[in-house]
Amino acid sequence: MNNTDAEIMQSYTVMVNGGSGVLVNAMTLDYSYVLTAAHVIRKKKGDIAVLDLDDINVLDYKSEKLKVLAVLIDPAPHDAEDPTYDCAILKVEYQARVLQRCFAASRLPHLAAIILVGYPATERGSADQIKQYDGHKTSVVNKLVILTINGVPAKSTIQGMSGGGVYHIQAGSPFLIGVEFQMDGTGEEQQYGRVQCHSLARFEEIITACTSAQMIPAHLECFSRMREMIFAFNVIDPNNVHQLKVALEGFADSLIRGGIPAPYEVMEQYDLQLLVDSKRPDELKNQELWVAYLEFLVICALMDNVGAADANYIKNIERKRRLLYTSDGSNWLRRLEELLKTARKYLDKNGTLIVASPEAAAQLLPPNFTLKNVISNIAVVPNEGPLAIDTVESAIYTSFKLTHLEGLRKNCVIDSEDEYQGLPSGRAQLQLFKDKLNEIIN
Repeated sequence: MNNTDAEIMQSYTVMVNGGSGVLVNAMTLDYSYVLTAAHVIRKKKGDIAVLDLDDINVLDYKSEKLKVLAVLIDPAPHDAEDPTYDCAILKVEYQARVLQRCFAASRLPHLAAIILVGYPATERGSADQIKQYDGHKTSVVNKLVILTINGVPAKSTIQGMSGGGVYHIQAGSPFLIGVEFQMDGTGEEQQYGRVQCHSLARFEEIITACTSAQMIPAHLECFSRMREMIFAFNVIDPNNVHQLKVALEGFADSLIRGGIPAPYEVMEQYDLQLLVDSKRPDELKNQELWVAYLEFLVICALMDNVGAADANYIKNIERKRRLLYTSDGSNWLRRLEELLKTARKYLDKNGTLIVASPEAAAQLLPPNFTLKNVISNIAVVPNEGPLAIDTVESAIYTSFKLTHLEGLRKNCVIDSEDEYQGLPSGRAQLQLFKDKLNEIIN
């Protein structure tokens, strides 16, 4: 049963002392983060605001206590009363259930709808402690987001929401865009209906300054997050390839248990080398890239008949096979010259380059005439005229096998689903899948 947007947002909301907080994922399995406002974890001792780990009490939406491991605040010298620094990050024990999705506040359209979620003081102890306030974005300047809340609530109504998560609903899913920390306006008579929020970029600055693990989307924590999304064969009758899909998912499970590095570790290792277009680094966090990469590893391990796809295996095949991702759904063959040059840079002779993109009707392979024309253009001998072809370079370019992941799915499974229907087991279907892959890319 799928949770509603409200249930998802509430499940990531925590109570932090007299304020609120929001759970997010970190690039580690050792801990998770709670983003909050610094003033809710400080206590006044005389005229001094102090921070003591033992004084921080964090309860999740089920009122279960979360162990606080450490606190991250901006290490730059600052006045504790300066609102620029009214943000803090709590390291808490790892929360495997968190699947937080984030969105850059700077990309929000004008008057974008937002939702503020937290624990208002007036509702503490009630049966329904977590409240949501609808509103819209007013402005975003220097990582500071001003929000206008519907109904123009007074400060007394918002009290206790400090540190609460602010969300934007996009494509039917809630995306965290920042954390509320105070009312907008200098005088109390002005503090109605508008609140200030630190964007996630402000918290990323603190994490970087403290050399802690970066915040990441949940799917970058472990490939198991995407296991059910792989090999979505768009066949006429899914029953025909059901055993194949079960076998592939089972093989993926065994590879994950056997030590596939976390997606964020692969990202750290290869970075922009995973992308068709290095000028679009944000694509590295796209879930579609990592679903494709898990499929790629399963295909490679199947073709090599190995039972592990750990860091050593990935290193060993990096000059033999590569996957490149782009979110551009246009015809992948338009970039054939660029792809061939990338293959020349990263692959040995006879290497395979697999492109993953949203192009639903992607061709399996480049037409021979197109391939020959492109190779003749890029294998020209320097300084010897436009007709002088470097035969050695031409042979290397010709040896590369370039294909598209969707084309492989279509050619090896979708167009042949009747062949799988007649096979008795997943093992037999897996062998047929491997045989068809070998015909194309081995």
